Amino acid sequence: MPSIVASHPKPSLGLVLSGGGARGAYQAGVLKAAGMIADGAGLEWPFEVLSGLSAGAINCAYLASSLRAIDLTVQGLSEVWSEISANKVFRTDPASLSYIGARWITALVSGGMALSKEPQSLVDTRPLRNLISKHANADAIDENIARGRLRGVSVSATEYATSRGISFVHGGADIEIWAGARSAAVAQRLTPDHVMASSAIPLLFPAVKIGKRYYGDGCLRNLTPLLPAIRMGATHLFVIGVRREMRLDDIRNPDKEGASAARIFSVLLNAVLMDGLESDLSNLDAINKLVIGHPASGSQFRHIPIMMIRPSKDISEIAMEFEGSIPPFIRFLTHGLGPIEHAAEMVSYLLFEPEFCRAQIELGYRDAMNQSVAISDFLKSVQEESSGF
Repeated sequence: MPSIVASHPKPSLGLVLSGGGARGAYQAGVLKAAGMIADGAGLEWPFEVLSGLSAGAINCAYLASSLRAIDLTVQGLSEVWSEISANKVFRTDPASLSYIGARWITALVSGGMALSKEPQSLVDTRPLRNLISKHANADAIDENIARGRLRGVSVSATEYATSRGISFVHGGADIEIWAGARSAAVAQRLTPDHVMASSAIPLLFPAVKIGKRYYGDGCLRNLTPLLPAIRMGATHLFVIGVRREMRLDDIRNPDKEGASAARIFSVLLNAVLMDGLESDLSNLDAINKLVIGHPASGSQFRHIPIMMIRPSKDISEIAMEFEGSIPPFIRFLTHGLGPIEHAAEMVSYLLFEPEFCRAQIELGYRDAMNQSVAISDFLKSVQEESSGF
């Protein structure tokens, strides 16, 4: 549960972006619409606090490194996602895949004794590092902080040695760094290493060494994904999820039954990458209702308004519409695990293909524009409160 002890900081809007691999394209679509809405409301840059996990960390690093207005920034982000392909994320050439595959097979057969260095991942993500390096710029983040349009940006990763969630915070000197038994923050200038660590899906992507420790996907141990934004001073939250809200029809749908290995792995991915956000939102909503319904509790907690945007359509179903575009490598990974429709969730995380990502961008843009009035009112309310502070 996020810490929202009562205080009266200057109103500021925090953007929280969850994980989800290739589903990060949906966030780009929502932000494209939000940028247009903000520009129409006369807001040059509405987000003072940025916090991301996994794919959301990639998007946050892009936003934090931009010196352009919000509408131009999110347009550029959408273009990056619309042009992405698997070979821009991980090496897909036969030689690389064969080498990694051979190392895994040899390690399994020999019990790890045949190798001087055990394999850490199923893919080589150097292409993703190159892509991130083009768009993540610590000097630009420093400039945005100095100009006052950015208070801080955080990307979170999981420290494998201790299983703690670590938030790497690049922000102003007034941001208080926090520490807890299961999560902590570290003040560091963001580099591609931090973003790579946050987006390193376990087993699929290699762990990343920062300092003397290894890190993986930020969603693994981040039970309170809203916490970094609140800790950095956000009083209002704009949250973009990448999973459609569960409906009763989903529970009753017999077509989604089955317990194949593909289905089980998909459930595990969902639990790791998305359940934390939904649980944290539920907790914050309960606290907000408590503060509103029992004003006396305001001495202990403060109300944090939330604007939540999530897909109106199941993104895994969209992935299946592009089944013919699934790269051979992903087909190989899912082959033998069960029917392809059972692996739809897994495929949707790894399908870094232009057609699929463009479909998500379009969905995100449409979902946000369908709530344009609410988004505009929300952004204006933060601005008005900040101006009158």
